[in-house]
Amino acid sequence: MSEAHRTHRPSILVPYGGPDTDENALDVFVYLRPETNGVAVESTVMKVIKECQVRSSELQLVYMANVPGGYIASRRIVERHYSLRLFFAVHGGSSFSPDMREQFEAFYGTTFDDEKVIGAFDALRRFQWEPEDLFGLWVDEQAVTRIAGQVIKQYQGVWVVNYDIPALLHKNNAATDIAVMAFRTREGYPHFFELAMQMKSALVERGLLRKGMPIARAVHISHSPFEQLLDARDYLLTPDGSAAGMPSSSFAAFLMKNGFSMADVEGLVEHPICRFDFGVKAPKEQNLLDLCEGFGYQDALHIIRRIQAQLLFPAAATAGTPLPTVPFP
Repeated sequence: MSEAHRTHRPSILVPYGGPDTDENALDVFVYLRPETNGVAVESTVMKVIKECQVRSSELQLVYMANVPGGYIASRRIVERHYSLRLFFAVHGGSSFSPDMREQFEAFYGTTFDDEKVIGAFDALRRFQWEPEDLFGLWVDEQAVTRIAGQVIKQYQGVWVVNYDIPALLHKNNAATDIAVMAFRTREGYPHFFELAMQMKSALVERGLLRKGMPIARAVHISHSPFEQLLDARDYLLTPDGSAAGMPSSSFAAFLMKNGFSMADVEGLVEHPICRFDFGVKAPKEQNLLDLCEGFGYQDALHIIRRIQAQLLFPAAATAGTPLPTVPFP
C-alpha cells in the first residue's frame, strides 16, 4: 500500500445527520479492529444488522466511514482515545488512588505493593515480550479484575495493568484502515448487546473469530452513553473529513438540554474516574464508562448527579498519596 493511499482523507459512505432529540434514541458506534478489518468481517456484521432491521424498524444505520490508518496515526487518535488507560499502562500501580488500592486488596486478598503492580510496558521489559505476547497471555479468570476502568492480570508474582494497550498501539498504524459505523436504536443498549452476540456467532461460524474469543477482539461496540461521547469525539467525521466531535453526539445534546455546558461534557470524558458514595461496601471511585454500561440517557444523568468529585491523573503519584480531585460540575 502506497504512502499516498495510507494518508488520504476518510471516505464518508453514510453522512451523519446530527443528534436525535428523542432521549430514547441511543447512538451505538461500531468499528472493526485493525487486525480483523476487511470485507468479510464487515459484510458479516452488516448481514446481522440487516436481518435485525427486517424484524424491527427501531434500528437505523446513521453513519458509516472508512478512516485510513494514515489519518488516524497522524492525528494520534488511538493514543488520545485510550489516553487514561495508556497512562496507567505506563505508570502502573504507582498512580492508583487509595480507594483503587483498597479495591485491589479486596479482590486479590493481598497487600498492595507498588513494585509488584506494574504497567504493561514494564511487563514487556521484565519478561522480554513483544506486545502480542502480552496481549495473548492467558490466565485464570480469577486472576483478572477491572478497577476504575483499568484491567489487571496476575501473572508470576506480579500484577500487570492494562496488558492490551501496547498491542492496541502497535496494531493501529498507518497501514491499517478502520471501518466505523453508528447505529441508532430505540430499544436500548441491551437489545444491541444481543445483536453483538449474533455478530459473534456469525463471525465464529465463518471462521473469522476463534470460538471462545470475545467479540471485542474483532469489533468495538460502544457500551454506554459515555463511550458514545468518546467514540463521537474521535471517529465521527463530517463529509469533508473534519471532526464533527462530541457536540454532534445525541448524548451530548441530551446533557446540554439538561443544563450542562460542553465544557462539563468534555470534562466527563477526559476525567471519567469519579468519586461516589453508593454505600459502605460499594467502591467509592469508579469509571463512568464501566459504571454506566447499558444505561439509557436518563439513568446516566442520574449517575452524573451523584458524582462527588472527579480524579485527576497528571503524573505518576507517590504511593498512597491522595490524587488531585475537582468537584463536579
